[in-house]
Amino acid sequence: MGRIIILLCALLFGALTQAQSISSTIKGKVVDNKKELLAFVTVVAKDAQGNVLQSMYTDEQGNYEITNTETQQLEFTYIGFKSKVVTVGKEEVSVVELLEDNAILDEVVIKAKRPTIKREIDRLVFNVQDTPLATTNAWDIIKQTPGVTSIGDNLSIRGSQSILVTINDKKVMLTGDQLKDMLEGTDGTQVEAVEVITNPPAKYEAQGNAVLNIKLKKNVNLGYKGSVTDRYKQATYAVNTLSTQHSYTGEKINLSGSYSFTNGTSARYNEDNVIYENGERWSTDLTRINKYRGRHSFQSELDVKIDSTLTLTIGGNGYINEQTKGDFVIPTLIYNKDNNVESNYTTFNKKRANMETYTGYLMLDKKFSTDKKLLWSSYFTYEYQEDNQDVLTHLNFKGKPKEERFFATENNQHTRLAVSGLDYSVDKETIKWELGGKYSIVKAQYGLDFFDYKLDGLNKDKSNIFDYQEINWAGYTSFTKNWDKWQVKGGLRGEYTGIQTKSNGDNNTQSYFKLFPTAYVKYDVTEDQHLTLSYGKRIDRPSYSWMNPAKSYYNLFSYFQGDPDLKPMISHNFSLGYDYKEWSIEAVYKREINPSMEISYQEDDTNTLIYHYTNIDKRQQVGIVLNTPYKIGEWLVLNSYLTAGYQEDYFYGVDNKLYKNDVFGIYGRLFASVDLHKKSNWKVMMTYSYSAPSVQGTFRISSYQRTDFIMSRDFLQKKISANLYVYNIFGSDRQIISTNYANQNNYFKDYSDTQGFAISVKYNFGNQKAKYSSKEIDMAEKDRL
Repeated sequence: MGRIIILLCALLFGALTQAQSISSTIKGKVVDNKKELLAFVTVVAKDAQGNVLQSMYTDEQGNYEITNTETQQLEFTYIGFKSKVVTVGKEEVSVVELLEDNAILDEVVIKAKRPTIKREIDRLVFNVQDTPLATTNAWDIIKQTPGVTSIGDNLSIRGSQSILVTINDKKVMLTGDQLKDMLEGTDGTQVEAVEVITNPPAKYEAQGNAVLNIKLKKNVNLGYKGSVTDRYKQATYAVNTLSTQHSYTGEKINLSGSYSFTNGTSARYNEDNVIYENGERWSTDLTRINKYRGRHSFQSELDVKIDSTLTLTIGGNGYINEQTKGDFVIPTLIYNKDNNVESNYTTFNKKRANMETYTGYLMLDKKFSTDKKLLWSSYFTYEYQEDNQDVLTHLNFKGKPKEERFFATENNQHTRLAVSGLDYSVDKETIKWELGGKYSIVKAQYGLDFFDYKLDGLNKDKSNIFDYQEINWAGYTSFTKNWDKWQVKGGLRGEYTGIQTKSNGDNNTQSYFKLFPTAYVKYDVTEDQHLTLSYGKRIDRPSYSWMNPAKSYYNLFSYFQGDPDLKPMISHNFSLGYDYKEWSIEAVYKREINPSMEISYQEDDTNTLIYHYTNIDKRQQVGIVLNTPYKIGEWLVLNSYLTAGYQEDYFYGVDNKLYKNDVFGIYGRLFASVDLHKKSNWKVMMTYSYSAPSVQGTFRISSYQRTDFIMSRDFLQKKISANLYVYNIFGSDRQIISTNYANQNNYFKDYSDTQGFAISVKYNFGNQKAKYSSKEIDMAEKDRL
């Protein structure tokens, strides 16, 4: 590890020493004849022969900065003003004044508004600034993003839950409930757009089927900005989140931070049914009510602009779950073949869980010139979890005396993760080249102690210690070229992975090297019509915990077990698209080899239901994706997003026979947004989602539908913002997941308590024009903890 750090530092030092030839930059401001600052003025730098060297826009404070050393002339152009050419060294460049062109101003009226949904060569961009979602939070925004399917708190893209979540292309080092809490504490007004990248380019980790990138607004104004938000959500039970966010932007320093605190009670309702070959049906009411004492999510980041070419970023985030407390009473009724209750048992589960995770990161961003940049990024993550339960069971079986059984389990997990990477890019007007590499190492230990009252102590046969270690080397290159009506982008990423596991003396090793090519072609048929073609290869490595072979018991007759021999899933993704203005249609095909997922199967001889993470044989998907926005006048925006296709999963059953589970499915989302009063930013939005039946391995999943209502409004000159969000109005977000083949016949009904409403009020203070800056870092290992 020490040699690797020395190597990276040497590479960084070498890159920095190459930059010594860069001379001082040309800086200035652009104003009008009233000395008011002009934003987004076009500034073009030219050499002595008039050749264009560099072009840019002034920021919202009218500032510009030219770094090309051969600059002899500066040309300033702005709609409504007369163009101006300034000779460097002979005329004033620190403050440039433009004069109004009255002839143009009398004739031109400019109205610019970005489309809500935009299709780019390798992604779908959902702009949220002009919708009521902007006054909610980042979690609610991504759940409503076209292309993202949300059922309860589970997100999927095109049928896969293997999603890499990034913020400004920087991996969020949180997962599960921690990620949800952090995003719920991220104010929606910070979010500029959400990018759904179904075929990520080579720069991104090959891990995961898709990337969900949340773009925060860039920091361009000096000053301090802050807000405090209180959000009350009522479903069956209440949850309250208090959050605050702050940022300060100076000439050399940018500082931002946020904190949120959540407490309350959540519920999830399940009913498990297992039908055995003798005709018995075991039906379990799995209602789970969890109370959490307090969940803390926090993050901070400091940017230091060492000079005009070098920026240092230090930051970190964390999540602390003080304790989640659940006291469950779970009855199970056993029906005979005549559907009469013949026996029963009741499980009393006292469950306690807590967790803490911390991540620190360091980045150095070096600009060698206007088009050459090097980024060195490193981070370290530490995570600790405890999940303990006491399980008492009252047994009342026909023909047997009543009996009590008790067991207890103590689970703990320690994880340490370190990553370091370099990214170099050359970005010219028609050509872009990227090159990078990364090294990561993770060490994790999972401990399970099983206590059985019959043995009067620790049951060593059911206890386990699982050690996991993984190293990963990765390198990539990517090239983009634009000419005439064509845009071509291609890349290649290589990744080596080495895995060692140890479980109660059994050792297991895996190692493999994979190449991941990506290719994109775009052709502009006309100004409004475009054709796109893309291909990408991806990998989905299993989570560390999914490879743990220990049996984690839910009750006497049900447990979860991982598989140390899990293989990574490889997918090949193809798409062909056509865009007309803001409308788009895309044909897609995906082939997955060894997809891994959780399935359930029953053992008739022991009446046990087992949840097992394993590989199935393969999966194929083919379909079309249609996006159709409409705008009626200046006050109403409509949009429909539709996915229709065919999917087939092949899996080997408990009888070692190959089975096919297939379905033709449709998923769609409609939303309408209305501006009721522009001055007060009063907006209303209604969304409707529908999903036809789908499949996942051995499972067949029933259809569902959901309707949401959102309303937002500003008060006191935008000092106060209020939002009302009514979730799942008709309570129709419910599903049945079933398995039925060979001697397997089981199903469960699932409802995540999504019907309810939320009211949030935010108070803004400071300079509300100040926004957040964008940093790029792309690391994905923590997503698999």
